[in-house]
Amino acid sequence: MRLSKRLLVVTAVLAVVSFNATAQTDDYRGKGYKGSVSITDQFGVWVGAETSHGIMFDRHNYLGVGVGGFIFPNSSHPTFMNAFLDYHNYLSKKASTPVLGLKAGGSHSFNYEGLSGVKFKNAVVIEPSLGWSWGLKSGNGLTLGLGAALYMPVGESRTDKKVLPMPKLSFGFEF
Repeated sequence: MRLSKRLLVVTAVLAVVSFNATAQTDDYRGKGYKGSVSITDQFGVWVGAETSHGIMFDRHNYLGVGVGGFIFPNSSHPTFMNAFLDYHNYLSKKASTPVLGLKAGGSHSFNYEGLSGVKFKNAVVIEPSLGWSWGLKSGNGLTLGLGAALYMPVGESRTDKKVLPMPKLSFGFEF
């Protein structure tokens, strides 16, 4: 099975599980364990999926850990996997609110070949984001966000560029 098909299967399974998952409350912004699953598009370069699981400390602050996988439909481009810490600040107490986010972690390429112009195998990733969260009657939520993933290559595979910015659009389901 090709990697893109595997990622699609994993994404579908995560989506089904998340729709059936129950957090500690019926409100995705209530205190306790919470999670999310997102589909992402790094503007035509990589598409992928992410999941994050953590704790809502109050109606405004979420801190979690997550993983994501990103593919390019052309096999000459590497496939990346990210692991990250994930912080969100919901700016209003209302069910529909702007959200500020910050992810920080690492990125690794599983099939790095250096053929695509992407000249690093490992990187530190910092991703600030701004988005909107809509609360649903079911107690879950939907998010739409725009971020800027900043890849800073490390190790032997360093490039001439110290920071590689990549705009990112994401659509997620929160539970």
